[in-house]
Amino acid sequence: MDNSWSEIRRVCDNDPPTASPISAITLDPHQELVWVGNDRGRVVSYYANGLQRYTSFKTHIDQQVRQLLVNDRGVISLGQNSLQMRSRRGLVKWTINNEDTQNLRCMTTTTLPNSEILVAGQQDNMLVVNVGRGTITRKQLALTVFIFVNFHQFNKLLLVEGANIVVMRKSPRLICCGSMSGEVMLRDPRTLRAEQRVQAHTGTLSDLDVSGNLLLTCGFSQRQGTLIIDPLVKVYDIRMSIRSLAPIPFPAGPTFLKMHPKLSTTVFITSQSGQYQMCDVGSVTLGAGGSGPQFYQCHTASYITAMDVSSSGETLVMGDAASWVFQFADREEPSVNAYSAPLEMPETQSMPNVFIEEESPLSLIGLPYYSEPLLSAWPANLVYDVGTPPPHLELDVTQQIKMIDFVGYAPNPGTRLRNQIALRKKKGKSMNEIPKFRSEQAREMLLGSRRGKELHEEADAFLYRQIRFHLSTKTTWNNGMRQARQCQSFTGVLRFSTAASEFYNKTIYGGLETHITNSYCNALLQVLYFTLLLRHITKSHIGQPCSKGNCLCCELGFLFRMLDDSKGQNCQASNFLKAFSTIPQAAALDLFEPDAPEPSLSHSRLIQNFTRFILEQLHQETNISKANPKLLRSTEEHTMINDEDGDDVPSLIQQLFGLKTASVSQCSQCGNEASRVTYPFVVDLVYPKKATPTGNQNKQYSDGIIPRKSFSDILHASLRRETPTKAFCTKCQQSQPMVARKILRGLPPVLTINSGVTSNEQAVFWRQYGEIPEFDITDGDTGVTTGNTWLPKRLGLKLNQDELIVKELDCDSLAQEEFAGDRNECGIYELTSVVSQIQYEKEIPHLVSHIRVPDSELANGRKSPWYLFNDFLVKNVSEQEVMSFKSTWKIPAVVQYTRINWSELVDLDSLPSEVDKSILFNDISISKYAGAIFHQKSLFLPLSTIDIYYFRNRGDIPTSYKILSYDELPGPGTLVAIDAEFVALNQEETEIRSDGTKSMIRPSRLSLARVSVLRGDNTAVPFIDDYIATSEPVVDYLTEFSGIEAGDLDPATSKHTLVPLKVAYKKLRLLVDMGCVFVGHGLKKDFRIINILVPPEQVIDTVDIYHIRNRQR
Repeated sequence: MDNSWSEIRRVCDNDPPTASPISAITLDPHQELVWVGNDRGRVVSYYANGLQRYTSFKTHIDQQVRQLLVNDRGVISLGQNSLQMRSRRGLVKWTINNEDTQNLRCMTTTTLPNSEILVAGQQDNMLVVNVGRGTITRKQLALTVFIFVNFHQFNKLLLVEGANIVVMRKSPRLICCGSMSGEVMLRDPRTLRAEQRVQAHTGTLSDLDVSGNLLLTCGFSQRQGTLIIDPLVKVYDIRMSIRSLAPIPFPAGPTFLKMHPKLSTTVFITSQSGQYQMCDVGSVTLGAGGSGPQFYQCHTASYITAMDVSSSGETLVMGDAASWVFQFADREEPSVNAYSAPLEMPETQSMPNVFIEEESPLSLIGLPYYSEPLLSAWPANLVYDVGTPPPHLELDVTQQIKMIDFVGYAPNPGTRLRNQIALRKKKGKSMNEIPKFRSEQAREMLLGSRRGKELHEEADAFLYRQIRFHLSTKTTWNNGMRQARQCQSFTGVLRFSTAASEFYNKTIYGGLETHITNSYCNALLQVLYFTLLLRHITKSHIGQPCSKGNCLCCELGFLFRMLDDSKGQNCQASNFLKAFSTIPQAAALDLFEPDAPEPSLSHSRLIQNFTRFILEQLHQETNISKANPKLLRSTEEHTMINDEDGDDVPSLIQQLFGLKTASVSQCSQCGNEASRVTYPFVVDLVYPKKATPTGNQNKQYSDGIIPRKSFSDILHASLRRETPTKAFCTKCQQSQPMVARKILRGLPPVLTINSGVTSNEQAVFWRQYGEIPEFDITDGDTGVTTGNTWLPKRLGLKLNQDELIVKELDCDSLAQEEFAGDRNECGIYELTSVVSQIQYEKEIPHLVSHIRVPDSELANGRKSPWYLFNDFLVKNVSEQEVMSFKSTWKIPAVVQYTRINWSELVDLDSLPSEVDKSILFNDISISKYAGAIFHQKSLFLPLSTIDIYYFRNRGDIPTSYKILSYDELPGPGTLVAIDAEFVALNQEETEIRSDGTKSMIRPSRLSLARVSVLRGDNTAVPFIDDYIATSEPVVDYLTEFSGIEAGDLDPATSKHTLVPLKVAYKKLRLLVDMGCVFVGHGLKKDFRIINILVPPEQVIDTVDIYHIRNRQR
């Protein structure tokens, strides 16, 4: 006992995010190992000499490892409801998990230490388990029966109490069982009957140990109704009857006890704070000679949860709640056991012999695993072609050389041909080359490989620059987020080859192309598409009559139908963006992207303004006064969708995105309050401002440093804003200072947040946590985040009258009870999408979106639900890439959260589901001479009104078609023939190079001018022959091909059936949805310009049937 104990090493779980408190620890009595169990059911073994990990396996699913017992056959792990034995390698030998194993607490060996163990807990029976077979061989009732006798009335009262055994230890003659009531019961190891008992503590029992005839206990005492750690270690003599001896004082509070295996009267006493002592019981209780207690301290930042001593008595191990394992010893090289068996080491697999020959490929030798860029991965600017070796000179030349001033001269032998040039090395195909579009492939075949290489030079640099970024910068640049550019064909039609489509998009989700003006909206359009509630609303909207000309809700519905049918094909939002560009409010808000954007243009601010605009526009287009469907279900306590001052139902967009907010203005003079209810669709984050020390009471921060605040704090401050203002007070009848407050009254299913990052100080909040993720250019990186991020994955919001509670929640844990109340007042939101601005150095910024695909639409085989949508580049990404904003080239713009129980809040049956097909049976025209009386507002009249004018004024003007009757309603498989004609809205811009080749700078923009659909029966009579009205100037009617003449598309002069584009498109959309099969020539181009996606099984294209390779259209 004179030796000094000290800490020799410590180790922590090597995966901190998944680390959990240590619940059990023991030293192997047969081998040099330390066994550790934690609260998550994982068992880990370490080498005692060095604490390196030996094995690791999970024995219980979401159950705490309550005790470990090691024998020569393996390790036995005790969980709450199961018992399992494994070999030291981790192979399962047996598992017991049935109705007999409920709330187990402890175990120990019996008189047959290698064959049987005794298991007990907070249950009625003690179980005897055969270690060899893994079966329960015996059950012993462990109830405690108290008999109270009333001697006056000669009756008895029986009180039966459960066993509640929490700790057991075995001595040569007895088994000591400690219960939660503080009682210690001594049982016969053969019959398991209680022989003696003693009430050691008035509270529960923490630990006990036995050595020879000494029994030591520690626990808690009841004081004024609370449990307090007893500062004494109780000592008992159990030779004949239980006799109490002098206790051992331990002011720090004893929690764990362990008798020294070599010194029978020496005990290790440990507290939760890490203080422990080595004490001789004989010197304290019997007054025998010897050294006094020795105190030591384990330096832990948490609290001790487990402790054990080796069989040799040379080392001591402890575990704490922070997953740290501490090892103490009284010598430099301690051993766990006096004679330990050798460890079973993993078998080393010998590598196969590799025979290198002259024709052996380099790939025959595998590369080792590496975490850093290889030295051979040189950047593109350091790679160049070396010159060819000089030609070999003939012997006749070398013999006649004359050297004059170090230059050799020799006569020409005349053996070489004249007019020859040096041989040039052919450039091989780049391994990182991006697949070419079809127009580029044809161009390369026409001009030769040399010219094709020059045309594709920029695309090669696109991927080569990624290697340079990996080697020369500390910030990892994700190649998948770089803006993808498209190349136009000579016809203005952008067609993807199969290789190009698979290169950019290997998923089942459609991307959006970028050659259209204002295509910066693509990122948010993808977010809106994966907002399932909005998708249902827009699909329901396009199935009903709509009298608005440029209705963005209709165009969104048409776009979403295309994305539904895309199956990984690329789509374009040309019709939506065309309608968007005609709205005057969008132009007034400066939402249009310039033709030549500059690097200084903030796309982040642009998309945030567009988010606010599109939701407001959809609200106006779907709002039907006094007739809005009730999308949200009402609760008993609250009516979630009705205003307080009326019975008007908010619009569908207000019910989906609107935060029901009470705007309260209070006069500073008279205290008069004025309140009104609003439904803002977007929350703009307001960050704390940086302040400098001024010495007054307004001083908030020192040294101009912004404090680190959580996302929930900033969101709470943004939702609960108080701003001073000056307005007219109705009570004071004059302008007074006011305090305007925003009080949240309802929680929407979808929470949309604008990040509002406009400065580096605000961006610091997003970069203050987490690590820079290591991106990979390969598709399908499905790792999970391994570090803390500032942006939470889940939020909890709760309304308590005028108060608002915002908390960040853990996705792995169950929802807290405080957010499980009324659906209108409590809600748990999960991150579903993030729109970010990507800009590296001085490049032009662009937008990408990370979207969490709903589980119902998630592709098979993908571990991560997150996908990157970079226009037409779509790939599966890891959660770490989404949540990290450490890199300066990535700035968040729009964040969207969705309630996890949104399906329980909404009633989709309230939306109109029946599709209105009357448009196919009504003859519609807005032409003055062919239909209704022309008026400038006739484009926006309801269709029924137009029909009335049409039939009243058409007269005897002949028609080239016959509309369908109700008996001719098409169905699946109905054949129809289609043909479309187009006009040019602008001329193409080309340049002719010096070698005579033509290069297109900007293609001509075509617009649908006429569409004709014929019956597929024997009559072949058209039922649609519509000319399309256009408000844009036409530069070329292409009369030679289309037959369209000037005036045919003008409502004031046209003598044909003239309809808006949306009417013609809606007819085609209905035919596609009803399953019609379209027959025509060059339909791929026609459908692309019309901007409609028809499934391939519904298209019969004569270009594919009668294909002439040299006459491609």
